[in-house]
Amino acid sequence: MTPYIAFAGYSGSGKTTLVVKVIKYLKNKGYKIAALKHDGHNFEMDKEGKDTYLMKSSGAECVAIASKNKFAVISDTQDRLSFHELMKQIPINVDIIIGEGFKDEDIPKILVHRKDNNKPNLYNNEKNILAVATDDFNEFNNVTNLFHINDYEKIAEFLIDYIKKSY
Repeated sequence: MTPYIAFAGYSGSGKTTLVVKVIKYLKNKGYKIAALKHDGHNFEMDKEGKDTYLMKSSGAECVAIASKNKFAVISDTQDRLSFHELMKQIPINVDIIIGEGFKDEDIPKILVHRKDNNKPNLYNNEKNILAVATDDFNEFNNVTNLFHINDYEKIAEFLIDYIKKSY
């Protein structure tokens, strides 16, 4: 099974910024990555007026589009898909699946916590936290895998070790 991990934390903690830097670092090291994003809102990928938007808004439950280099599928669902259900939708082989969000799911996580965000510490409330990325080391002084939130290289190297241990 492909190793997977999510970067979890409150909105505004810096998850996306960190994930993007980690993905770029891993990509430069030759790793193939899939990224999954949890959205707490009703996202819209399509643009109003485009063909796929018109097809979907006219009543199609599922719309797919393909070009020479990529494809996308937009489909209705009764409930939000879990991380594992989304993993099943990945159509290619990758070395690691990185999630952003999914803090309510029981999957391996790197907790992202920013002091200035003024949100509670999730460390003792969440399951499967393998590491913490933060700018508040006093809050997490008992954590073994503790990284500064801006040290994406060390976090990416932690993930490389995680990938190697998973195979």
